[in-house]
Amino acid sequence: MRQASIASPALRYNMVESRLIGRNRCVKGYVMLVRQATIDDTQKIVDLFTSRVTVWQRLSAAGQVENLPYTDLTIYERWLHGGAWMSLETGAIWLSHLLSGNGLAYVADDAGRILAYAEAFYNRELTPMGAHLHVANLQAAEDCADETHLLLADAILIDARAPGRLSVDYPAYDQDSATYHRKYFGTAEDARLTRYALNAQIGQSFYKSQEFDKTDASLIDGWALAVGRWTSPRALWESEWIEHWRGIPQIVERAKHRHYVNASGHEAIVCFHQQLYNERNAEVYCWSPRNLSTQLLVAIRDLGHRHGFRVLTLALPDFSARLLPPDTTADPNERVIATVKV
Repeated sequence: MRQASIASPALRYNMVESRLIGRNRCVKGYVMLVRQATIDDTQKIVDLFTSRVTVWQRLSAAGQVENLPYTDLTIYERWLHGGAWMSLETGAIWLSHLLSGNGLAYVADDAGRILAYAEAFYNRELTPMGAHLHVANLQAAEDCADETHLLLADAILIDARAPGRLSVDYPAYDQDSATYHRKYFGTAEDARLTRYALNAQIGQSFYKSQEFDKTDASLIDGWALAVGRWTSPRALWESEWIEHWRGIPQIVERAKHRHYVNASGHEAIVCFHQQLYNERNAEVYCWSPRNLSTQLLVAIRDLGHRHGFRVLTLALPDFSARLLPPDTTADPNERVIATVKV
């Protein structure tokens, strides 16, 4: 029998009217606690993520792969192994952003040892998804007990009661993730997305575009992530649209173009981000009050061409992929969006 009790004061977020409350359970004479993460937890969370990396590598000046100790790598070289949680410095920046009202960050605290970490984002988008809490990242220690997974899931599901739905995402080939989320969260597959590569080209339609750098998340309230929904609209907004890494030159060197677009009345906020190892290709993300239309697709391809990109990568559901030209290339690896009503 699982139990949850209040172990700390309610902590309110600006995102929605919701609470993240400490929940505990007595285990073998000590208290297992699921609580909000704090900046003091950063190093332990980093250790949780980096413990899964078996080999630390970098490219030498000659283009050869070198195996090196973690401490010999730069912050950027560590970043390439898994993002913000690969270093104390970047982890602290990201966690501070979440704790400033931009997300939820949970830790499973076993008498001072962090056994698991999760981050989630409230979203309100087009139907059928509507309002939901999306678990965007979850990491647990290899020796994490089953009841710790259950307690963490319970805490997240309780916070998902406000919107009434919880969502997760994982690669379609990853049956372990599918089983994990089904077991602990009760999710079932809701949709699949595929990444498509298509050529950028000059369009034959009229649209308006202007550079756009506003970051208030209320701008996308009720909107869909019409292109690039590899995660939830809010999760991608906080991690990709907002600039966190101006202090890391190698990240800044990758071109990023952000626009407000109006294509025959179809408005959208569009981001082109240069791919890591192919400077003529770009990942495209697009938030909009409507799903992808032909007019918006033409505008995206034209804008990408004007920025000097040859190939654009768009993650789309099947109903939007029907708008793509016949010479589009589909990636065989799909992404699953799984949900559960709470």
